[in-house]
Amino acid sequence: MRFTLTSRRVYYLAAGVGVVIVAGAVGLIVSSVRDSQRSAREPAAAEIEGTRKLAESGDISAEHQLAQMYAVGDGVPKNEKEATKWLERAAEHGDAESQYEMGMALREGRGRVQDDAGALMWMQRAADAGNAQAQFELGRMYFVGAGIPTDKIKAYIWLNLAAAQGAVGAASLRDVVRDRLSPEEIIGAQADARRLGEIQFKRSAKQP
Repeated sequence: MRFTLTSRRVYYLAAGVGVVIVAGAVGLIVSSVRDSQRSAREPAAAEIEGTRKLAESGDISAEHQLAQMYAVGDGVPKNEKEATKWLERAAEHGDAESQYEMGMALREGRGRVQDDAGALMWMQRAADAGNAQAQFELGRMYFVGAGIPTDKIKAYIWLNLAAAQGAVGAASLRDVVRDRLSPEEIIGAQADARRLGEIQFKRSAKQP
């Protein structure tokens, strides 16, 4: 009987120790995985400093990358003002994606006071450069009158260009706008869209 009781105690003790060991091992594995994920996700200090130096020297890609890092807090403290500052620099240097994002930031008041005129300016520049998402947003702005007077012909033109590039939602909204135009307006808008599309194609073909 004593042997049986002793055996049970030893068994339970061994089982308890085993649980603790397994729990500890699992904890170490989880911690290791988290650390590896964190290190893979977060850029190293040298990489951040390298990106900053490139951005300060006027490298457009680095300016845009640094803006994204500040926007989401990737390796640096999240700071919308800093994000907008670097985004504007990249936009001023001609990066169409940054111009589009700058337009959205000003329209939504992220990192700056909301500025409809500024948002329209940057969105227009990005759309002129051929950015499909900017063309879609510009068309939508003209359709609903977001910070600008409504202009369904301009809305159709930009939505038509965006749809040609496959921007999600552009074709369906373009067709909604089309139903509100006269046949003559549609013909004129389609001609303008073709002309703008050809200009943008020639411009992109000249870029290295």
